[in-house]
Amino acid sequence: MLEIGDRFPVERLSTPPGGPAVVFFYPAALTPGCTMEAKAFNDRYGRFRDAGYEVVGVSVDTADKNDEFRSECGLDFPLVSDTDTTLTTELGLMKEYGEFGTFARRVTYLLDGDGVVRQVWDVEDAAAHPQEVLAAVEG
Repeated sequence: MLEIGDRFPVERLSTPPGGPAVVFFYPAALTPGCTMEAKAFNDRYGRFRDAGYEVVGVSVDTADKNDEFRSECGLDFPLVSDTDTTLTTELGLMKEYGEFGTFARRVTYLLDGDGVVRQVWDVEDAAAHPQEVLAAVEG
């Protein structure tokens, strides 16, 4: 897993941010925890943008499933599909969820304009987490 000071490979995202960003990995679109987390980021999206940050969600879901997720949840920020799990695996973020399968871990990176990791969250509480990230951004 990347640590503070490491460079995140933003160029590997299908929609790379053009500056500072919050990149959050989530296990599966349209599941309760991921829906709650995505909506909470979306509720604060204007404040992230006002602070100069883009928000990007990443999962191993297909582009079609992520499009459905964006539509159903009314998300304003981009979602990236890592369907071959290459990026998620290289970052050490794949996790076995028992009978449900293997998906991305719930991890968030705060990146500066050069893609350098400034903060990392290994997320426990999907509902409270977006506010914690916003507090770090607004500082």
